Amino acid sequence: MDFTKGTWLIGDIEVDQNTKTKLTHYVMADFSKYLGRRVKYSMAERKYFATKQVPLKLDKSAILELKKAADSDYYVNIKCKNAKNEFSNFEFKNHFYYKKQMTYAEIILEVYDLNRGEIIYCKAAGGCLEEDLSITNQPTSVVIMGCYRKIINDIKKNSIKPVKRLPTYQEKKNFKS
Repeated sequence: MDFTKGTWLIGDIEVDQNTKTKLTHYVMADFSKYLGRRVKYSMAERKYFATKQVPLKLDKSAILELKKAADSDYYVNIKCKNAKNEFSNFEFKNHFYYKKQMTYAEIILEVYDLNRGEIIYCKAAGGCLEEDLSITNQPTSVVIMGCYRKIINDIKKNSIKPVKRLPTYQEKKNFKS
């Protein structure tokens, strides 16, 4: 990925509500280190609500449609999956099997080049906690954040970064106040 050009839009991050605020903060902080004021979060801007739920693995025509709604050069799509969200209404007969499933989480991050209509980056990371940990909300949050760290470290290692430091998302936010 080349962070030296274009405007970027971070889509609505699909994750459970307990983790959403923390993950969104980290994503915006990490991307704004390289993009400064050229990155926006779709849920912070009213005009981007049309891009709220974007599925994974879009084809070229869907990416070009997204370009019209996003009004950006690049779109970052992040989805998190964990068994806790999928099994929340079920009663478990085999407690130990489901306890293991409840501590598993996966995060997928895709970046679309909206001008060319193609995926330029796609990475998934998954993880699981030790079996003796509880099935509260905290462990899956820890796994999701660890998986995100794996992906962002890969991005940091393999991307083209601007030469000079740009103001971060938080500095930009404070500047407007």
